[in-house]
This record gives sequence, C-alpha cells and structure tokens, in this order.
Amino acid sequence: MANEYLENALHELGLITKKVQAEFGKLSVDQLNWKPAADSWSIGQCLDHLIKTNRLYFPIFEAVSQGRKKRTFWEMLPGFPGIWGRMMLKGMASTTKKYKTPAVFKPAASNIPASIVVDFVQHQQDLTRRIKAASNVDHAKTIVTSPASPVITYSLQDCINICAVHEERHFLQGKRVMKQKDFPGQQPVNGSA
Repeated sequence: MANEYLENALHELGLITKKVQAEFGKLSVDQLNWKPAADSWSIGQCLDHLIKTNRLYFPIFEAVSQGRKKRTFWEMLPGFPGIWGRMMLKGMASTTKKYKTPAVFKPAASNIPASIVVDFVQHQQDLTRRIKAASNVDHAKTIVTSPASPVITYSLQDCINICAVHEERHFLQGKRVMKQKDFPGQQPVNGSA
C-alpha cells in the first residue's frame, strides 16, 4: 500500500503540536521573544519560522491533491531527488548543527505576538489537512521542489518527513532557549540570586 509512512509522519506532527503547547503555551510575550544573543532566535521566532516554512509548501500540496502538479526539469533528473531527500533528512536530524537559513524561510526579526503558540497549533491543523488531501498519489514517486531553490528536489514522502524532523529540531532549539540562565522568569538554583 502506498504512503504507509504517512500515519507515523502525521503522528509525529501531532506530537510536536502537543509538546509546543505543553512547553511554550504558558510563556509570556517577553519569554517568547527573549533571545540568548543578538544572532540567536527566540522561541517565538522558532515557531514563526516553522509556520513560514511549512506555508510555502501549501501550494505544492494543493497542486498535488488537485492533480495539477507538473514535473520540472530538475524533478525529472534520475536519482537527483533521492540524493537531496537523504541529505536534507540527515541534516535536519542533527539538532545542534547550525545552518544558514534561506531568506525565504527567515522568521520575523522581533515582536512575535503572544498568540504565536495558538497560531502554531492552528497552522499544524491546516498543515495536516493539506497533507491528508494529497494522499491520493504515491508520495514516494511524487517529486516536489523546495521553495528555497529550484534545484533542490525530493519525494513528497521525504518532504513531509523533513517537515516533521524540522519541527522537532526547532522545538528542541526553543527548549534550549528556556534553559539559558538569563531566560526571564528562571528560578534561582540552590537559593542563589
């Protein structure tokens, strides 16, 4: 049966949604916008980045689900999508290695609204709905292009798995922000001030 992986991928996306709500849902707007350094991202920026990135795939999911998806030159090159898919999944799985974010995926610079966690949860519901709507094709054989570059292609299956791994990566980044000693609202350790 085609797309057997999909149940697990959607489960992973659902888990991320629950973890984001549990860990970040009660944070203040100051906590959501706090950054450990000028060149680091806040928790809110991590969530904003995930929303922006995933939304760029929505037209692709829609074209696939409606049977309008046409293959580009780069998508037709044999073996090329498999190489990109494996490389992207391996890169995203490394939760501490930093990568330069393409401009199209960059989050807002600051002032992320207090609603960002609620916005993320609603976004996840929309993302899941769009992925399910595209389940009428074989995801392993359907090739798509990254919004970052026309030469970066991978299977729809790799694309959806990349989304899930990418979300976990930035969830963990947000948790590391919370563990910083200067994070607003941190309780002093061992009674020290």
